[in-house]
Amino acid sequence: MEDIEEEKIKKEMIDLLIEKLTGGFSEKVLDYGNDPRNYGTMEKPNGYAKITGPCGDTVEIFLRVRNDKIEDVTYTTDGCMTSHAAASAATVMAKGKPIRECLKINQSSILEHLGGLPEDSEHCALLAARTLHKALRNYAVGKK
Repeated sequence: MEDIEEEKIKKEMIDLLIEKLTGGFSEKVLDYGNDPRNYGTMEKPNGYAKITGPCGDTVEIFLRVRNDKIEDVTYTTDGCMTSHAAASAATVMAKGKPIRECLKINQSSILEHLGGLPEDSEHCALLAARTLHKALRNYAVGKK
């Protein structure tokens, strides 16, 4: 019985140490934040948006749309790791998808895709979603 209790305590201590080392971030947040997908600018995008959030981070999203599908999407940000993770997730979720489907990408779906963010970083997902939607609107207006 003592061995089981001792193993349980060891596991809890290891879990606490890992959480302390990773800042409580999911593996996907750490992965996207440190090795972002679709990072960079794009020549002659047909959809573009740039928004600065209340925290001071700025996200830019560039779209190339063909046949009402996101053919390519890139982003830049001057923000922290969680801004990179959220914007990167938004681009991964949008790439190759029809525009209608991309309109469903929001703060909640980005947070779900990332496996969550600490509460004080959840605004990064909202900033990424708002910037994506603004870029989609920019494309729709330019298409007319």
